[in-house]
Amino acid sequence: MNRRNFIRLAGATGATMLAGCQGDETDTTESGTGNGDENGGTGNGDENGGTGNGDENGGESDVYDVTVESAAARGMELLDWNAQFAGWPNIWGRWLAYERYAQYNMTENEWMPRLIQDWSVDGTTITLNIREDHTYANGDQVTAEDIKANTVMNLATGAAFSEVFDSFNEVDDKTLEIETTKEVNPAIVEFTLLSQLQQAKMDAPYDELYQRYWEDEEDGVASDIQGREPQVPDYVSGIFGAESMDDEQYMMVRNPEHPDAGNVNFERYRFPNYPGNQGNWEAMIGDQIDTIMSAFTPSNIRAEMADHWVEYNFPGYWGVGYVFNHDEEAAPHISKRAVRQAITHAINREEVVTAAGAQIKEAFPTPAAISANVQDDWIDVGGAFPAMQGGAEKAAEVMQDAGYEKNSSGFWAMDGETVSFEVVVPSSWSDWVTATQAVVPQLQDAGFDVEMNRVNNINTVVGEGNFKMAARPWSPGNARSSHPYFPLNWVFGRAYNNAHSYPGAEEGAEIEVPAMDGDGTMSVNVQKRLDDLSTASGDEAKSIVQELAWVSHQDLPYLPVINKVEQSWISERRLSAPDPDDPAGNVKWPTFYAPRVGKMQWQGE
Repeated sequence: MNRRNFIRLAGATGATMLAGCQGDETDTTESGTGNGDENGGTGNGDENGGTGNGDENGGESDVYDVTVESAAARGMELLDWNAQFAGWPNIWGRWLAYERYAQYNMTENEWMPRLIQDWSVDGTTITLNIREDHTYANGDQVTAEDIKANTVMNLATGAAFSEVFDSFNEVDDKTLEIETTKEVNPAIVEFTLLSQLQQAKMDAPYDELYQRYWEDEEDGVASDIQGREPQVPDYVSGIFGAESMDDEQYMMVRNPEHPDAGNVNFERYRFPNYPGNQGNWEAMIGDQIDTIMSAFTPSNIRAEMADHWVEYNFPGYWGVGYVFNHDEEAAPHISKRAVRQAITHAINREEVVTAAGAQIKEAFPTPAAISANVQDDWIDVGGAFPAMQGGAEKAAEVMQDAGYEKNSSGFWAMDGETVSFEVVVPSSWSDWVTATQAVVPQLQDAGFDVEMNRVNNINTVVGEGNFKMAARPWSPGNARSSHPYFPLNWVFGRAYNNAHSYPGAEEGAEIEVPAMDGDGTMSVNVQKRLDDLSTASGDEAKSIVQELAWVSHQDLPYLPVINKVEQSWISERRLSAPDPDDPAGNVKWPTFYAPRVGKMQWQGE
């Protein structure tokens, strides 16, 4: 295949919100081999027991004609099965229907092979070896052609780093080689490739979409890929397939063709809609469900739940941030760096975390756009990178230095115009609302005329630029965001097609900030340095990260506030559950990964 020149599709965020985790930052990366966990459990019988399925990978277990009850995060009218390539909202069942290339242990920071049993990054060659016994639910083998089709769909819809993918070579049915245009950072390659979900197949409709995008270099293919709304998965590569969907629920059924099907001893997995956190809490307290993938659950709610609920906590690598609108017409005050810095000083991040639930939240030590729990690994926290937590007094100093004065109402103003704005927050995300309820009075006390605005259509509001300050994730999420490249790339323009109009998102644009050593200023071509980071490793990569982190710290395209600790739940009332320290309890998500390794099995009523 001849080289294809990619154009970065910064606005297509569907794939980037789903793909990628972290690997080791070395010149040549080799994974281990294996087929996941070997410790499949044994079924426990009741009158619903069936005949055992299984093999040496999963052990033998009876398959019971029962339904495990879970919850859906959104109404059925919003959901479809184009989950890998389209944007929010995404159906939770995608984690069951589409096999992940590899699973990332969020606590131990290591990969566990799944569909891709081993891989390597050597110079400009990436090699993916597919698990030999893995088939789709229709019995067809998952082949190198299928992996190629799926990868190209992700590239077309905006996967980070897509511009360096050059060509594909199917060595055999189970081995795919990918050539890149230059040597690349192995960690970023792993992030980009290994957390893909295998939704596509080199068959209709993906074969035509592949041809149009990769071979014919046709424009507009991304919107065609993302605009599809299939009501059932096109191809099931995961351990459960979708059986039905109606106005109230979707039902998934065990896929007996999956190589780990012998580890699953229940036939169905149901996802009714329990809207919002309140609905989830009521369902857990009332034991109406057996699992829930993710639910913010404060300690007072946990106290009302039965002891048979097992909680799983692991780093989320995302959380509450506040995106600033940098468009001078839409946000004449907040588009000024001094105002953003004053806001940053005025917001006490530790107090916000305490209000929002400190047991599952972590405050950012500095406003640099690097995950809070890894900042110490990359930058000089509290030294060269100060916390910027000077409170209302420091905020006043910054505002006055910028030419603002308080008016008769006690609010900051310039030339008769008051610094007035709303902080927009998604109304159904209760912990984000709570966090913002803590932020707003801090800003008011610092002299800003500000109110909170709870909206149901936050993506539309932000996507259309109709905001001044909005509560939005500070990263694209998932374990990849433990590597600085991904959150930095996010805040510098990839987020929501640069709906915040950050000037550094433009190719060639220079952002001038105070010099890191305190002597004068420095100008940084943000996009070029991101490209440089994508190929660097070791000390060179760390130096680039520090430079970009400094720009984010000083210029504040976003204000990261909270790093979330995920909460996932399995009830042992009818199911077995892995120990919270088990690898199956430290992945996204235990409720979907534990069944495939035999650690969430039906125990009976």
